[in-house]
Amino acid sequence: GFFPDPRYHSDLNERWGALLVGIGAGIHHVHGAAALDSLAGDGLLVVAAAVCLDDDERDAIRRHVDRGGHLIATWALGARDAECEWDGYRLLKDVTDADAAGTLEGLPPTYLTVPYGAVFSAGLPPGLRVELKTEPWITVLSGSSGVFWTDWALNPLSAPGGGAAGAAIARTTKSGARIVWFGWRMDVAATERDRRLLERVAQNSALWASGHIVVDVSPWPDGRRSAMSVTQDAEHSFRNSRRLAERFSTMDVPVTFFVVTQLAAEYPELADVLSAAGEVATHSVDHRQVAGRLWSGQLAGLRQARIDVQGWAGVAPVGFRPPREVFDEYTLEAWRRSGGRYLAGSNYARTAAPEIFDTPAGPLVVLPRVVDDDYAVMVTRGETSPDSLRATFLGSLEKVRWLGGLDLLTVHTQLIDSYSRVDAVESAVRAAQAAGDVWIAQASDVADWWLQRSGLELQVRERVDRSAVLTISNRGDEEVGSAWLQVFLPDERETYAAPELGEQIVDSEYGPGGLRVRLPVLAPGESIEILLPRRAA
Repeated sequence: GFFPDPRYHSDLNERWGALLVGIGAGIHHVHGAAALDSLAGDGLLVVAAAVCLDDDERDAIRRHVDRGGHLIATWALGARDAECEWDGYRLLKDVTDADAAGTLEGLPPTYLTVPYGAVFSAGLPPGLRVELKTEPWITVLSGSSGVFWTDWALNPLSAPGGGAAGAAIARTTKSGARIVWFGWRMDVAATERDRRLLERVAQNSALWASGHIVVDVSPWPDGRRSAMSVTQDAEHSFRNSRRLAERFSTMDVPVTFFVVTQLAAEYPELADVLSAAGEVATHSVDHRQVAGRLWSGQLAGLRQARIDVQGWAGVAPVGFRPPREVFDEYTLEAWRRSGGRYLAGSNYARTAAPEIFDTPAGPLVVLPRVVDDDYAVMVTRGETSPDSLRATFLGSLEKVRWLGGLDLLTVHTQLIDSYSRVDAVESAVRAAQAAGDVWIAQASDVADWWLQRSGLELQVRERVDRSAVLTISNRGDEEVGSAWLQVFLPDERETYAAPELGEQIVDSEYGPGGLRVRLPVLAPGESIEILLPRRAA
């Protein structure tokens, strides 16, 4: 075999067997072309890291797919012959319909990222990053890719021949075969967290490939694909905040201002201007790093910052951006205990979506910035022209729309010091408005939505006729409105009738990812059942 350990494949198959049994599947093992040809036409074949295959076995896999049999394959499927000599990626390209396939010889560490919108992403935060042990991985160029090889900052690597380096594919063939392929193996997660995430991706894929629907709550209100919050750190050159506030007030686009309170006190005339433009949050009392201080010092400093903003703007802030965007466990608890609800800071690109941290004082939302701010452009890179800012902000918007996450557009008063630079910020907001699938909101609204969404609980059960009953419960403390479900369908849309809630037809629409269903407003503790009927064959 290809792997030095003679038990490697049996161990890998046991891992897959446990995963399949966990989703309710019955399994049996097959070996050789004759056994593959004897499989039922609608059976699911799992071929895990089968690198060395003879010609008969490869052809049997092709015949299985051609007659409508379903397939999950991983890594370098059939890339070597029966003697384990190199033969190429023909079989892989045939079953995935990829335009190109190749080996990714990346430098350590190795990351894959799961954008929102494909079946792989159900139940996971948009733009989730997973770290793998560094080995040669397989990549494809395909329009059916739903997971991608990326760098640490969630930027896609290049596939052979250009384009984004696909790391996983989910597609349905003309014969009705559901095909899933992963460019990695299941035993290569870098940490326990990464192992759990890979297993969730595999479970989603196995459910779908087995013919079951997979359901998720869409990440943003009204089914929007991504979100944007315009934020400014009001620190040095504090009075420059007026430019952004007045411009975006005329556009009816809210801005969140994180103010250094010692500096804000010198400009009482700007309190109403910034408040009218959106939200006033805090950037600490004196712009000194908070993380790393003793608990008592952090708590005292954050309480003082909150008191200062309330005295200056008339409303106590709920948001805090720590200097340098770094924080620790004390910071999270101290801000929550002080009355805060969210923190804007670095999550080291773990995900492009907000994260909820459970502190001893209650839950706190962290809004991550996974795109470059004006400091990175103008100071770190030395590109000071408004055109450079505009290009960066527009590129960041497209990146976050691709990921399905949050574009925390961040600028500073000492850098956005002219109307031409304000124009650069405006260009990104105008582009988000034109895209039509971006929710533009102040930071506190984003944090509140993410907490409300986290209270929704989903359960799916199938009836004898394979119609699906979706139970949605609000386990949170607040009502949830504007939520949508994303339903990943294993069969053609004609297979299903319109979703029903009691006697009513539920508002829904079909799109590239499957079926989207609008939920009614759910009060705390309320549960509803939506039926997704299957038409008679």
